[in-house]
Amino acid sequence: MDISKLVNSEDLFTLKLTGPDTDELVGITFMIRSNESNEVKKVVRQHSDKFLASRKKKLTTAKVEDEYLDKAAASIASWDWGDHDWKGAKPELTFEMAREVVEEAGWIYDQVAAASEDRANFTKSLGKGSAKP
Repeated sequence: MDISKLVNSEDLFTLKLTGPDTDELVGITFMIRSNESNEVKKVVRQHSDKFLASRKKKLTTAKVEDEYLDKAAASIASWDWGDHDWKGAKPELTFEMAREVVEEAGWIYDQVAAASEDRANFTKSLGKGSAKP
């Protein structure tokens, strides 16, 4: 097996959202990018460039939070809300709308961020191997 192809950070992972207080599916599906994908890295670099360009300004918790939210929003490649709405309407996927959703629904943010950060979601199986030490 070509180890260089073991992880494909440009693949998408299907995330089926579960309720905030249960493991029951809610009928909403997001296609998630890896946090190592080019699209997500681009957002991280924009934040870093802004910070480095303004050395006089201090890094604040608000800026860090903005980066985390932007990173989560960038990791949403597509979504299907099924029979559900967001604030009374079917949301069209834009960066701004994804940002709004992950900012206002922490339980969605948690699931999106976890799926994007889990490298196993973007890894091809090696089959049976030895037990981990």
